[in-house]
Amino acid sequence: MSKSLQKDIFRVLLMTLTYYLTGQLSFTIFSQDNIITMTPFAPEGFALAGVLIYGVRILPGIFFGQLILALYNGLGVDTSLAISVVNTLEAFIAYRLFTWLKVDHTLSHNKDILLLLAIVLFVLQPFSALFGNMSLSYFQNGALNLSAENLFFWWLGNVMGQLLFAPMILILYHNKKTIHIPYLLGVFLFFIVLNYLLQITFGIENVSLLLMFTLPTTIYLSIFNLSYASVSSVILASFSLYFTHLNIGTFTKENNPIDNIIDLNFFMLSHILLVLIIGVLFREKEEAIQQLESMAHYDHLTGLPNRHLLHPEIHNAIYLSDQSKKISAICFIDLDGFKGVNDTLGHHIGDLVLKETVKRVEPFLKEEDTLLRLGGDEFLLILNLIDSKEALIQHLEAVRVAGATPMEIEGNPIQVSFSMGVALYPQEGKEIDALIEASDKAMYQAKAQGKNRFVFAS
Repeated sequence: MSKSLQKDIFRVLLMTLTYYLTGQLSFTIFSQDNIITMTPFAPEGFALAGVLIYGVRILPGIFFGQLILALYNGLGVDTSLAISVVNTLEAFIAYRLFTWLKVDHTLSHNKDILLLLAIVLFVLQPFSALFGNMSLSYFQNGALNLSAENLFFWWLGNVMGQLLFAPMILILYHNKKTIHIPYLLGVFLFFIVLNYLLQITFGIENVSLLLMFTLPTTIYLSIFNLSYASVSSVILASFSLYFTHLNIGTFTKENNPIDNIIDLNFFMLSHILLVLIIGVLFREKEEAIQQLESMAHYDHLTGLPNRHLLHPEIHNAIYLSDQSKKISAICFIDLDGFKGVNDTLGHHIGDLVLKETVKRVEPFLKEEDTLLRLGGDEFLLILNLIDSKEALIQHLEAVRVAGATPMEIEGNPIQVSFSMGVALYPQEGKEIDALIEASDKAMYQAKAQGKNRFVFAS
């Protein structure tokens, strides 16, 4: 048996167990007719997250988890099989829709959040509520006698289960490398204590007043870390459900139990939606800022640092040289023959030549070295921690040979070469501008001496 198959079997078994256990927990807290719940039906969230992470290979786990759950809660074999098929089809539809609509499972953008909401509210749960209730009524009563109340309860419980648990699981899974267990435990304990103090110790009865304390806390957390914030929403929801099950807390104050449950669902939904939307908004803002900074400091064609980083990189070279007492070399590079490529073959081919040039130089860079694109066909190569001028000459000769090697771009034979001007630190001065000017003048001397060569300043 292959390792891949072993992993698939393990995941199916784990999904079966998870589905059954979370289902039993959901029914224990609140259920109607032993199979319908209008509070979060947790297995729906785990099933949706599982099929989005692992694909259709996880479907047998959803089927058998629901089958065992239904049989254990007193449904007949026919009814249990029918409901299991419906829930498995629902998961398959979710997988196909998320794939077709190209929804990012990391939920990194608000369009992904909105698509998740639309798919859950208007496709998955209408399908599940309708066909699940049809199966329930037909196999139990021998006829289709759908109850509007049961349809609504089924829809609401599954919606809450998917929106509460699936986003948290997806976010934690895709950001697991950035999660620190001590911090996660701290968040867990903080929100348990906060919820207990507000609902039990202080006995807050008004839902709006409760939200005034809990929402700012979770939203503030979502700005800094969406993973922990999503966990905080689930903790608030889970313990609020548990308090209500024990007939204590904020959501036991109304005379009508249904009104209590509606208020509880509103409380839970407010947290998870606002945490997701605001957390993702701030993540998008950070990404936009990073992208703008990248555009400002890096060349869009080659990905190299541009002239905005010229002075910081040379300053770093000076620092390394002073610390190590070794040589740093500032090498101004101009491509010989590049203008002719642009004039005869066009800028598209010219761009590809520049990319190929970068690929040829990069193997000669150490970790401490830097290659910058200054613009057009001009580059600056900064070489650090050089032991001797003789070693530098050998290195530059290898770079020159690589640059002069003929290339073929989209069927066009192309010949370019490097004219390089080299200024050494500290020999050519200790000022950044003086080093740049010296390497630039040396490059023009290389051009004047016949190109395809390197010339040292002075």
